[in-house]
Amino acid sequence: MDEREFRRMLELFPVVRSRDYCAESGTSSKGTTQQSRAQEASGGNKKESSDQFMRKLKMAAEKKVGATKAELFCKTFEEAHKKLVYKELNLDAAQRFLNAYEKRS
Repeated sequence: MDEREFRRMLELFPVVRSRDYCAESGTSSKGTTQQSRAQEASGGNKKESSDQFMRKLKMAAEKKVGATKAELFCKTFEEAHKKLVYKELNLDAAQRFLNAYEKRS
């Protein structure tokens, strides 16, 4: 999937959280906090959370663009996320992000 098609599909989904949302911040909604605590209590981990997110994304994408395109969209989304987080975000940039976030808290 090329970037233009990916971005076009991405526009089908409304923004539901701000760019600086952080579930661990204490500023998250009560429901999200309760959900996080329930997941921690049940032994949930980040991998399970990621898998759950991808399942929800795929279900939402299937409703909007069909199963075949949803599969491709989710794969492209996951690759873009991994590239950004694990390859392009260096330690200095991550530290600046955390420091900026801590200042606001």
